[in-house]
Amino acid sequence: MSSNNDPDVMEAKLRYTVGISLVVILGGIIGAVLFSLIFVTQPMGESSENDRRFFELLSPIAAFIVGALGGVMAAGNGKQRGGNNDEPPTQEYTE
Repeated sequence: MSSNNDPDVMEAKLRYTVGISLVVILGGIIGAVLFSLIFVTQPMGESSENDRRFFELLSPIAAFIVGALGGVMAAGNGKQRGGNNDEPPTQEYTE
């Protein structure tokens, strides 16, 4: 019984949207790199200067997006569910 204005539902929708956006951007970067490696003619012996600069630019961007995606997916909502008990659970043994 959650409405669309419930903060938990809104946060879940936001995390989903951000996650999907980052995955699409990361997929586009991977697609561009693969396209430039497979279908663009390279000089003999080594890659061209433009390709090296392109990869230097895309490497930190892709690393940032992967880190941000991991952070968004791993982040909690900051609330503890099920009470506010800071003590570890104890087991009771009955014999």
